[in-house]
Order: sequence, then C-alpha cells, then structure tokens
Amino acid sequence: MPASLLPYRQYIQEVDVLCNRLVSMHRSHLSCRKGCSACCTDLSVLAVEAYAILRGVGDSLAPYGEGIAEEEETTRENPHSGTCVFLDPEGACRIYPHRPLICRTHGLPLLYPILEYDEEGREWKADEPQWQLFYCDLNFQGVRDEEMERVFTPENILNMEEWNQRLVLINEWFRGSADGSSFLKAVREGKLGKSAQKELFQTGRIPLSSLGWVLL
Repeated sequence: MPASLLPYRQYIQEVDVLCNRLVSMHRSHLSCRKGCSACCTDLSVLAVEAYAILRGVGDSLAPYGEGIAEEEETTRENPHSGTCVFLDPEGACRIYPHRPLICRTHGLPLLYPILEYDEEGREWKADEPQWQLFYCDLNFQGVRDEEMERVFTPENILNMEEWNQRLVLINEWFRGSADGSSFLKAVREGKLGKSAQKELFQTGRIPLSSLGWVLL
C-alpha cells in the first residue's frame, strides 16, 4: 500500500467498524443483500477514493492511462444506463472491497444537515442548522412516523457531515502528495477521459464511470 493512501485506509477501517455495528443494531429493518443495487447509481468521488479504487483493483485490470478510449468517441455503452459501471450482470459490485464512502454507508440511517442558500444561490451555514435523516426506502419499512425517535438515536445513526469533513481533509492531504499530484495530472491530461477531465475542473471530483472506462 502506498504511503499516500495510509490515512485513507485507516479512515475506511473506522467507517467499516462503525457501519458493521450499525448493521448489527438495525439488522431486522435492513433488506440490503448482494445483488440489491437500487442505490448503485453513476456517482462521482474524491480523488483519493478514485486512486484507491485504481490501486486496489491491482494488476487484474488495466492501469489508468493505458489504452484508454475517450468515452465520447466509442460505441461501447453501459448496458445499465444511469447505474454504476462496476455492477456485474447479477447486480453485484465488482470492486466491493475498494468501494468509496458513499457505497459503504448505503442503506443505513444517515444524518445530513439541510443546506441553506442566500438570495444569490450561495450556500451558507446557519448557526444552528437543521438536520435530516435519510435511508433507503427498502429499509425500515415497518417504522411508523411516531416511532422514529425511538428507533433512531444518536448512537445508532451515522452523522455524514462529520465523516465527509474528515474525508475532505484526507483528500486535500492526498492531493498534495507525490502520488496525488501525478494522478491528478493524468486526469487533467485526459487519461481518464473527457468526462473526468471536465468534472475535476468543475467540482474537484471524478466520475466512477470514468474509472470504469479504464478498468473494465
């Protein structure tokens, strides 16, 4: 494992420990199983997550930058348009051990702050933000509105604001590393395709579909 990924690997281990604990606590309310891919849409990830996927997959698939065909110029298409390119024909994840944060938390009760915007559409944070709980519609189907406070407590939900903030800091550290600089240079040069090049410029993120063009 490259040193540039050590903070991220430690972070993912902590996420997995917490998620496994929440799965045990909510098992009777969860319908998640291998092949259930309702949540598996075409997402974008931070640079450190993209690099971890590419390094984690290893030599079994082509390394980035070798033989990449621009997605806009090829006739090959994802047969499940709009879904993640890493799903196999049975709907199972082909990169499961290396999946990013958002995929590791799918289905669990997740707490997010409600975003506020000013009149010009700029995001701002209130002194005391409002929060909203999200989970997959296939889970917790038997929980009635009046039972929400009993079923969901601070001890059995995942505060995604905290975990996302930590991931952003890890990503910034990675971007400043030699591996991060080299990887981002490759993306900017179009070695992961035009979509990755464009989204990195606009949002600082990389589409999972762009990794699929390299790896699949």
